[in-house]
Amino acid sequence: MIASAERLTYRYPDAARDVLDGVGLELHRGEIVLLAGPSGGGKTTLLRAFAGLVPHFHGGRFAGHVVIDGLDTRTAAPAAVARRAGIAFQDPEAQVVYRAVLRDVAFGLSNHGVPAAELEPRARRALDRVGALGLADRTVDTLSGGELQRVALAGVLAPEPPVLLLDEPTAQLDDEAAASFTALIRALADAGTAVLIAEHRRDRADRIADRVIEIRGDAREELPPHEPGTSGEVLLAARGIDGGRDGSRVLQGIELEVRAGAVVALHGANGSGKTTLLRLLAGLDQPPAGSIELHGRDVTQQPAELRYPALALVPQDPGRFLLCDTARAEVASGAPHGAIDEVLAALDITELADRHPRDLSAGERERVAIAAALAADPAVLLLDEPTRGMDPARRAALARLLRARAATGRAVVLATHDQRFAAACGAEVHELAGGRLQVAR
Repeated sequence: MIASAERLTYRYPDAARDVLDGVGLELHRGEIVLLAGPSGGGKTTLLRAFAGLVPHFHGGRFAGHVVIDGLDTRTAAPAAVARRAGIAFQDPEAQVVYRAVLRDVAFGLSNHGVPAAELEPRARRALDRVGALGLADRTVDTLSGGELQRVALAGVLAPEPPVLLLDEPTAQLDDEAAASFTALIRALADAGTAVLIAEHRRDRADRIADRVIEIRGDAREELPPHEPGTSGEVLLAARGIDGGRDGSRVLQGIELEVRAGAVVALHGANGSGKTTLLRLLAGLDQPPAGSIELHGRDVTQQPAELRYPALALVPQDPGRFLLCDTARAEVASGAPHGAIDEVLAALDITELADRHPRDLSAGERERVAIAAALAADPAVLLLDEPTRGMDPARRAALARLLRARAATGRAVVLATHDQRFAAACGAEVHELAGGRLQVAR
C-alpha cells in the first residue's frame, strides 16, 4: 500500500454539511482506482485530500488521516507531499504557470530539483507521452481546450510521481487522444504507479480500472437516443468565414446555418477549430474573411456584448467568468426580469444558490454558468464542452433541457467530444476536419 485515507471527514468553509464523511480507501502500487458518482459528491475533494490540498490550501474542517508514501498529509510539508503525489485538476487552465508550453511543463521538474540540463529533455519526453510534442514551442494562449489539457497532464507526468491523482483527465480530449492517454495510464500503472482517477466518462475509464468506487451512491444512467427535431427560420449563419489565432488559419470558408428548433453539435479532433468557430459566432474574435448573420442581420463587426442576449456563449472554462459572490446572484445577473428560481431548479442547483461559485465543483460551476446564460433567454445558446465535470445523470438532464429548449423555437450550438450526449440532444452533427465543416449526420 502506498496511499490511504482513514475515517476521512471534511467540510469546506461555510458549507452546511460534510462533503466527505468517514471515507476509507487504500491505494496500492500498480493499480488504478476509479472514483465514480454524481457531481458535487466528493470525488474532487478526495483527490485534493490525497494531494495534501485539503485542508492546507482550502481550509475547512478536517478529521481522519491521509497518508502518502509514509507521509501524513496533515503534518508533512505540502512540497514533500507534492513530490510523491502529482495531481491534474479538472480545470487545466488553473494548472498553467508559464505562457510558454515547454517552460510550463518543466516547471514541476524544476520544483522537484531536477538539474537544469535535464529540464528540457524530460519536459519534451512528457509531452511526447501524451501526444503533444508538437505543442512544445507553442504558447498556452494559442491552444485549444483539449491541447491545454494534454499539456497540463504532461506537467503532472514529467516528475514521474509514484502516485497520480487525475480529475476528469479526458474531459476535453477527443476519442483518439483519450484512448492513447488511458493506454498510457494503464502502462504507468503496470510499471508500478498508483493511480486514483475521477472520471464521468465511464466508457473511457472502466476498461483500465482495477477497482471502481462509487462516491455518494450510484449515478449511472444511460443517455437515451433521440432523433433530430424539425427546424425553422435561420437564426444564426456563418457565410464563408475563415478563422484562427496568432496568425494560424484553422478554419477555411466555413458555411453554417443554425435554424430555430435545432441543436447543432460540432465534433472534431482537439485543435480542429471548434472553440475558434464558437468564438467567431459569439463575437469574441473577428473573422478575417466571410460574414456572420444573426436574425438575418450582418453582425460580423458587432462585438460580443451587442450580440447578447440574442446570442449567449458558455465557454470551456466558465469558472473564469463567474464574477458574483453566489450562484443565485450569478444567475440573476443574466436575468434582471427573469424567473431565477425556475432556472436554478432546471439545472438542479437550487441547493447551491447561496454558495460561492469558486467553492463548487467543475460540473457545478458549469451548470451555474449554463443557468446564467439560459436566464437571459437567448435565441441561440453556444456551449463549449458543456458536459465537462458532469456525471451521467446530469448529462442526461442537460440533454433533455436542451431538447426542450429547441422545441420552443430557440437553437443550441454545442462543441463536444461526447457523441452520446450529442445524440441524446437530438443534434445534427457537423464534423470539423482540415479547416472544413461538413454534416456527419
